[in-house]
Amino acid sequence: MNNLKAFLEDLYLLQDLDLLLDQVKDPQYLETFGFTVSDDKIKTLEEKRNDLAKKLRAINPRWYQIYERLRRRYKRGIARVIDDICTNCFVQLPASMTGQNPDELQTCPSCGIILIWID
Repeated sequence: MNNLKAFLEDLYLLQDLDLLLDQVKDPQYLETFGFTVSDDKIKTLEEKRNDLAKKLRAINPRWYQIYERLRRRYKRGIARVIDDICTNCFVQLPASMTGQNPDELQTCPSCGIILIWID
């Protein structure tokens, strides 16, 4: 896959948009924080999310679908690796996974989530 790092960064951004949209659409968000997000702002966020999803789907439909499946299961589809630990399931990754292979996407051997190493 060409430019894997850029793909993963965009996928991570997509997840941020997904999580933000989930929050602002949640009725408890208003109760907890005391303010609402206008429908126009939500629509703008959804358009940005859909544009980015379309781009990622065009680059690699298989991994985009894996992201969507994981997001439905875990509420997220990609997780950072910090100190060789998956931040989704908090399992120590095997020594063979210490660092990202620049030519392939990697998933956590424990939970299956897509992994990203961010400097």
